[in-house]
Amino acid sequence: MMNKNNQTTIKKAINFIEELSWLLDSRKGMDLKSVVSILQDTMQEQNTMQNFAKEYRSPNPNKHFLIGVLPKLFQDTRLFPVNESIATFAQEILKINISRYEKRSKYELIGLIVCETESLSDEKLSKLVDALSQITGSEEKLEKFREERKNVNFSWNETIQKLTR
Repeated sequence: MMNKNNQTTIKKAINFIEELSWLLDSRKGMDLKSVVSILQDTMQEQNTMQNFAKEYRSPNPNKHFLIGVLPKLFQDTRLFPVNESIATFAQEILKINISRYEKRSKYELIGLIVCETESLSDEKLSKLVDALSQITGSEEKLEKFREERKNVNFSWNETIQKLTR
């Protein structure tokens, strides 16, 4: 005679096999071998992409940092309440002249500056990237940046230098 544990295990196995056979019968048109192959290929592709992403090193990390951080900064309405403030920042800090900024949308200005960032000198951007990463990486410094922006004699260069000393 079988003990209770063995009887329970056998009943569970019977139920499992019965349910598995019903499932397989309901999917007769499905080629399970091809599904396995597709899943394996998908996993391989994903692993390849993840490995590529890990190995990728930007040839211009400063430019790519700015391309990521500038749109976030420019959308801060306390720092950049109007298009003129964006254009002034671009001129003073990035040395990018923007004509007719008052007739452009905020998003058009941001896109133009982001695109122009690609042509900037990587050497000159190093200090700016360090400064902006310090400011954007600290909510306290970002708030001080916003407060300084309200001053009458505000200067982007002076404020950035002051906050990153």
